[in-house]
Amino acid sequence: MRRTLGCVNLNNIFHSKNKTPHLIPNALSKKFNKNNWSVPAGKNKKFLARPKVKVNFKGTTTKYKISPNANKAQKEWIKQQIATKEKRNKKTFEDALFLLSQSDTGRDILKRMTKAGYVIEFDESRTSSMGAGGLCDPSSKKIILAPTTDAEYLALVIGHEAVHALQYTVNDIFPNSSHTPQTAIKLSFSIEADAYAQQTQIALELAYGSPYGPKNQFKTKGPLQQMRKRFKNIVEAAEKTLTKEENLNNGAAVAAAFEAFFDSITLRSFYEDNHINWINFVAPQIIDKFDELGNNFQSDIKSEEIIKKLKHKGKSYLKEHAPNIDMNDSKHSGLTKTTQKQILKFYKKYMPNSKIPKLKTYGKHINNAKTVIFGHRTGLNVILMNRPNYKKPPNRKF
Repeated sequence: MRRTLGCVNLNNIFHSKNKTPHLIPNALSKKFNKNNWSVPAGKNKKFLARPKVKVNFKGTTTKYKISPNANKAQKEWIKQQIATKEKRNKKTFEDALFLLSQSDTGRDILKRMTKAGYVIEFDESRTSSMGAGGLCDPSSKKIILAPTTDAEYLALVIGHEAVHALQYTVNDIFPNSSHTPQTAIKLSFSIEADAYAQQTQIALELAYGSPYGPKNQFKTKGPLQQMRKRFKNIVEAAEKTLTKEENLNNGAAVAAAFEAFFDSITLRSFYEDNHINWINFVAPQIIDKFDELGNNFQSDIKSEEIIKKLKHKGKSYLKEHAPNIDMNDSKHSGLTKTTQKQILKFYKKYMPNSKIPKLKTYGKHINNAKTVIFGHRTGLNVILMNRPNYKKPPNRKF
């Protein structure tokens, strides 16, 4: 059984009027490949942009069924509405794809994701129930989007979910039912911090431009303003590294944004709550199917393995820019007292003969974290899966 939870919905974000601080000079390379910057863009087509990366876009999936009792005029009206939505979705997607294709990180993620076999489609039926802006489903290798007319927002959603696609499919790092509850949450923190960090990197690159492009290259501050509105501390941490020009491109800004994620008590509470809900949802189903949990909820993962598998442009950016990081310390794996009680309750109910874990403490639990940060229409940007190729464990007595 696989369960997918969606991407953060930023529909309520308004565009900040604050200007992006110019922390680094635009000392762009004088040499660039004109073939890579061949698209006129911007107002009056005064700027140069790169062609859009080729991806597998499948359009809009519509599961609406027209009533057989509808008359001809009603059926035609419904078909027209569906066609209008499909056209609008395609236009927004193409605009978002154009934006992502102007970011070095965005281009890299899109190419790797497509090579891994992922397709992209709009499917409101799958996103609306979770209030999600997007989903990553590795079981079908799909990134599923909710309809929106905001291309800048959609570009961030696609970038975020594409990072998850690479985590699950290429980098082989995701929380699943083989992990202990506390390990699953630790992994969730790590993959979400990675996705937020690379999402921030994309926004920075769109605002500041590529060092490999012409001086009159296309830039836009909109995505960065959207990120700053909701995730101010993450963006500010990344921007602090930009006093050195090279840090925009070498992974240092990504590493700084990654670390800043763990300072957000509300984000941590949000993911803790959802994972506790998930394990309490999946454990009874495993027992119903196999009579026992078997070796589910048993394994941990070493700090070095997590660091090695979190990659930006194919490189372990934490290993280079945060060499002393320990994913097993309190900051990166600690839990609130509220969540610890839930985990201990889980052990008592489902794993009474297992050794009670020693849990690290970090932060104060925010009961309404989902509402505080995102509003009511928001879901998670994470996917949790049962272990692949799971077989029924041999009978044993507890």
